[in-house]
Amino acid sequence: MAEKALIFGGTSGIGKELALLLAQRGMSVTVTGTARCGFDIPNVRVLSVAAEQLLASDSSYMPDSLNDFYGELDECSALCVSYGPFVSKPLHQTSLAEWKTVALYDYALPGLLVSRALKGMLKRSYGRILLFGGTRTDTIRPCKTNAAYTGAKTGLSVLVKSVSASYGEHNITCNAVLPGFVTSVPEGQQSVSARSVAETAVSLLTNPHLNGNLVTVGNVNF
Repeated sequence: MAEKALIFGGTSGIGKELALLLAQRGMSVTVTGTARCGFDIPNVRVLSVAAEQLLASDSSYMPDSLNDFYGELDECSALCVSYGPFVSKPLHQTSLAEWKTVALYDYALPGLLVSRALKGMLKRSYGRILLFGGTRTDTIRPCKTNAAYTGAKTGLSVLVKSVSASYGEHNITCNAVLPGFVTSVPEGQQSVSARSVAETAVSLLTNPHLNGNLVTVGNVNF
């Protein structure tokens, strides 16, 4: 099991549940978020880092919070990215701003974090990467209500498979959990608890024989 975990987006929801479970296993856990209110997990470090800072960071000026974050990213044995805004719009109503949101925050940001973390993991010949995809994004499917978001999350599945194929020989694994509806559950759908999703994530992080897996959690009917 990895000793140092970094969870981007770990101060609420699934990320917070994952931080709790990993800390209970004795791991050194660092989480990022923009609000510390209500975060009370012992022995878990919180870094106040926003996604916007990472995507707009200027190399000529690096605030201390970002220096600390990149230090954790370079040294982490396990990287988990549980952040990603949800956009639900049919295509003819999806604005430029919404396209940019899903492209940058749901796809480019996880990719950026994975690329950076891989450098340190390669040096240590060890790494565990866990991403969170979208509902039923294990393969290419049509989507009538949130095609932009689903497209970005499907791209993460390609990222998972690519890391698995390219770096598995270096003892680096990459998997993804594809959860059903945790909050804002549409009519006719069943919710899945954040704890259940986090428990599945832990199983993927702790089993060295699981690599390149896209695991659906929860029942979703379309």
